[in-house]
Amino acid sequence: MMYIFDTDHLSFVQRNGKEGKQILKRLATLDNPEVAVTIITYEEQVRGRLLFLSKARTIEQQVLAYQGLEQLVINYQSIVIVPFNRIAVLEHQRLRKSYPRLGNMDLKIAAITLTNKAVLLTRNQADFQQISELQIEDWSV
Repeated sequence: MMYIFDTDHLSFVQRNGKEGKQILKRLATLDNPEVAVTIITYEEQVRGRLLFLSKARTIEQQVLAYQGLEQLVINYQSIVIVPFNRIAVLEHQRLRKSYPRLGNMDLKIAAITLTNKAVLLTRNQADFQQISELQIEDWSV
């Protein structure tokens, strides 16, 4: 079974707090799980780091911002990234018509998850549970 980390679950693991430790503990109970993130999560995290960098005014803030960006690059060297390919694009278009009120990035993550027959690990139950065919779990609790 493939498990795809939504941005929130990946961020928990990266911060290594209580929720992240809970996620890793649950992951350790599985026998050889396939774990990945979507290219959409990568985009969201890069955008966040670049926004933080653009707001850095002092030298200390700039150094901290660049350290965060560098750490992101290092983290992604060991993470499998699932693409937003042609099949996912078609699924995204279908989802966009069916769920017009859900956020575009969430719909892209859902489309990638569905086309890979994976389980999405997310805390965002409110939005993702609206997509009835999407398997979701929250491992942060």
